[in-house]
Amino acid sequence: MRKQIADFTHTFAGRVMLLIILTIALGAFISGIFVSYDMRREINTLTTANLRTSALVIATLLDPGWADSDSGIPMRQPNLERWSGILGVRITIIGTDGVVLADSSVSRSSLKILANHGDRPEVRAALSSGSGMDMRYSETTSEPYLYYALFDRTEGGNGYVIRCSLPMARYYFLVSRVRSSIIVSLIVAGITALVVGVIGARRVTRPIAMLIAASRASKEGERAAYPVGGTAEIEELSRTLKESAQTQARMMSDLRNERNELETIVQSAPCGLMLMDSDGTISCVNAALAPLLRESPDAAAGRSADGELRSPELMDLIASGRDGRSSETCFTFRHDGEERFYKARVIPTGTGELLVVLDDETERMRMEMARKSFVADAGHEFQTPLTSISAAAELLMAMDNSTADERAPYLTEIMRQRERMTSLVDDLLLLSRLESGVPTCESESFDLAQLCLEYIDDAKKRPQASDIEWSVSLPVGEVMFFGRRREIGRSISNLLDNAVKYTYKRYGENPGKSDKKGRISVSLDTDGMECVLHINDNGIGIPRNKLAGIFGRFERAELDRSRSEKSSGGYGLGLAIAKTAIESHGGRIDAESSADSTDFFVHLPITAEDSATTSGNRG
Repeated sequence: MRKQIADFTHTFAGRVMLLIILTIALGAFISGIFVSYDMRREINTLTTANLRTSALVIATLLDPGWADSDSGIPMRQPNLERWSGILGVRITIIGTDGVVLADSSVSRSSLKILANHGDRPEVRAALSSGSGMDMRYSETTSEPYLYYALFDRTEGGNGYVIRCSLPMARYYFLVSRVRSSIIVSLIVAGITALVVGVIGARRVTRPIAMLIAASRASKEGERAAYPVGGTAEIEELSRTLKESAQTQARMMSDLRNERNELETIVQSAPCGLMLMDSDGTISCVNAALAPLLRESPDAAAGRSADGELRSPELMDLIASGRDGRSSETCFTFRHDGEERFYKARVIPTGTGELLVVLDDETERMRMEMARKSFVADAGHEFQTPLTSISAAAELLMAMDNSTADERAPYLTEIMRQRERMTSLVDDLLLLSRLESGVPTCESESFDLAQLCLEYIDDAKKRPQASDIEWSVSLPVGEVMFFGRRREIGRSISNLLDNAVKYTYKRYGENPGKSDKKGRISVSLDTDGMECVLHINDNGIGIPRNKLAGIFGRFERAELDRSRSEKSSGGYGLGLAIAKTAIESHGGRIDAESSADSTDFFVHLPITAEDSATTSGNRG
């Protein structure tokens, strides 16, 4: 309601009506003040005259015949009260010493409690000049009184002060009633004037309202009806606005066509594009820049770039471009949990606008980093087997007269190192393809429980697993999963290899020295939302300080996982391959370990293309 009133007072009609209301209210207020002042002044004048007349009458009546012989007061109390009623005033007779001798409102016996009246203003004025007047509250009756005092000098005596007083409440009541009547009259007159003013204001402002409506319709592209009546000024304004609206419509049509062409070019560009005006307002932006915006590209258009951009580096680049210089920068930005690399350029257009060009360099940087990492890691890992092969080859070349039996160990070492290099190359190529997002095979629907069972059977057949006790719990029935079967199988195989290897290391290499036996347990559970594969072994465990980095490339949890001649350790790629393959399917691998136990949990989400049937256990 308050907002509606505020909006109305900002209109021309509202201000005209407000001016009328204020004029009427101000006139009524000033009239009321003057009328009240004149009435109070006239009433005070008439009342004073009435009191003076009453005092003269009492002075005339004061003679020995009226006197009270007992007290010597020149008028008996009954006579004083009777004349007080006749004149309608309160009568007080005061001696020249200020002592109250008689009072029409106070009994004779109570006069002694009255205070001395010699200090009353009207009494002092009467004693000094013959008469005096004052208006104040009476201490006796606690009512407002108008006092008039007259000094009457008697023959052979000092004389008396005759004071007549009148309560003003009745006159104030009369003033209030007259004022109320005047106010009611003013209100009626004001309402009448207001109605007349409103009607007149509406007639004046109706053409203006029609012009506003026509302007709004023209702004929205609708057909506008401009008024043809009204005053000469209104007709001229209507004609001018109509011509201006027609010109504006043609310009807007041209601008819309140009904007549509520009929008098509911007949205079809393979890189991110954003056009800004001189005030920093976004004119248009395409979807390639959406990750760096707080709102969608459509919502960001028309807003300030400082409030929409989420990248401080890009904002700094735009600030430098406002100086009229082209510049560029490279920066990183995290979006949806992924670090992305961007190259941005700002180009002034020469008309005060800025064009921002954004290139997503993430894939190129990822491939470059993968290439550098691959070269560095592969070079390091190839060094040992190549050294072994080179040493064995040099020894063979020096053995000119050696027999086949003497050359056999060196040839065997060369073949063993060749096989290790071949395995390393295969693992590196697989990991590189997984990290670059290139699928190693086609996705298909397969039974995850059956896949687990196949690799468990393979792991059991290995020589190191001959003395290991296995506990397998798989769902009875199919657990269908849609993904790349070979990658999932490789991940499961690598986890089972680690379990066998480090369980054998704890128990298999020390026969007879321990009463305990190696155990590996495998379980697969599903709740309809995801499948969880749990692999547990009671092998040597993983040190706590190594646990966080076991999924990195060429990371080894144990120092003995080397490529020495006697070690069966690998190159530290198995868990990296498993983690990358699982994460490429939207899943994750978690690891927990203590001194004598290690657990791996593989979480794979079930999508709409998967179907799962779980009941009982397969073991």
